Amino acid sequence: MSLDRIRAHRASRYLFGVAASLSTVAVLIPLRFLIEPLPAPPFLLTVIAVAWFVGLGPAVVSVALTAFAIDYWFIPPLFAVTTTWHEVASVVSFALVGVVVAWLTATRRHAEDERKALLARERAARASAEAANRAKDEFVAVLGHEFRNPLSAISTAVQLLDRVGKPDDTSTNAREVIARQARNIARMVDDLMEVNRIAAGKIRLDLRPMDLAETVRRCVATLSGAGRTERHAVAVHGEAVWVEADPVRVEQIVVNLLDNALKYTPPGGAVDVTIARESGHGVLRVQDTGVGIPREMLTRIFDLFVQGEPGAIRGRSGLGIGLAVVHHLAELHGGTIEASSDGPGRGSTFRLRLRSAPTPRAETPRTRRPATDTPRRRIVVVEDDPDIRGMLRRLLEASGHAVAEAEDGPGAFETAVRVRPDLMLVDIGLAGFDGYELARRLRTTPETKATVLVALTGYGRAEDVERSRAAGFDHHAVKPLAPDALAEILRR
Repeated sequence: MSLDRIRAHRASRYLFGVAASLSTVAVLIPLRFLIEPLPAPPFLLTVIAVAWFVGLGPAVVSVALTAFAIDYWFIPPLFAVTTTWHEVASVVSFALVGVVVAWLTATRRHAEDERKALLARERAARASAEAANRAKDEFVAVLGHEFRNPLSAISTAVQLLDRVGKPDDTSTNAREVIARQARNIARMVDDLMEVNRIAAGKIRLDLRPMDLAETVRRCVATLSGAGRTERHAVAVHGEAVWVEADPVRVEQIVVNLLDNALKYTPPGGAVDVTIARESGHGVLRVQDTGVGIPREMLTRIFDLFVQGEPGAIRGRSGLGIGLAVVHHLAELHGGTIEASSDGPGRGSTFRLRLRSAPTPRAETPRTRRPATDTPRRRIVVVEDDPDIRGMLRRLLEASGHAVAEAEDGPGAFETAVRVRPDLMLVDIGLAGFDGYELARRLRTTPETKATVLVALTGYGRAEDVERSRAAGFDHHAVKPLAPDALAEILRR
């Protein structure tokens, strides 16, 4: 019987104490001549063992049994019950010491058991939290994928309508609205994925010298091209300011700050962007004439899911993620981001500070090759969603490409072997076998070894990109695929 089972039952614990005490007596009686001057220590060791393994109650019983044994077998006159005050004092002293030792031992064992239980609960809680975190990561990834699939169909349909639709004002305006709202949803999905990666510590910076002013102007031009600045007066001031930063992440910060300023500034308002060098730092200031920030909200404006006043500007809601992403990215760069405002209706100012970098030496600009038209290609679109598949096919055919399509893994493999395409756009989640297995099979088939394989998926985590590379894909593209990104892929 195991010790845990003995400790689980009261009777078993007391039987253990009695058995341990009687065994000790039986062993020590023949050795009486060795311990006769001090018989108590071996019996106290037995009491300690009983108290440690089965608790205080059995240990007290062990004290009583061993006290009687000491008096009867070890204190002269032997084989007789106590008769003198000296013997009484010896037995009582042993009993008192034994009870105290038993209590101390049992208390220590209880504390040890509590510590082990606490550690076990802590390990269980940590394992549960890690499992919940993994489940959350998977949920966010799946959520992003499920959002991006319909967004991909919508964006592709708008691109197709831009090519073949009639240029009347009503249809053009409707297409612009659809495209703009699809971009807004895609942006929210990207922010949600980004804050999840930041929380998981999966962001790695590629630090290098970069011109902050050039990045700002490029971001403003991008927003202007998307129609985001047409109802605001946006001005950029400042010369080249070089900082040590990750260009991709800084662009993300700048776009978020500009988008936030435009979101909370009514039509006709102004957004002033200033780039300057201050005390060894590059400083970006984004100042708007918008709805402002209440004083009590300034301390938590960069917290996750915190937004401006609801309904302050109708139709400009969001998830409250963008500024949290900005704050985390600024901290990762070793920089700071601050918000200030004189109150509601008086605009707001955001100041980003990044470590400055030495201005690099000017290089002779390289002569750019003239852009060439995209050559006509044989393309296979592999997608299980009929809307996305159909829109992509029509869009590519409108550009002059020969396009075949497939909806599952086996059908895509057969089509690829028959068509021998130059390029394949492949969704990952396919029936039969998935896109990864399709890529592996295509890479080992002579007819398709040279085909450019593009993973077109709603999953954009670093591990997803690595997995697609390992399977044999040449490129990894996240839905919805922007027109410029598709054109760049086709030119390769």
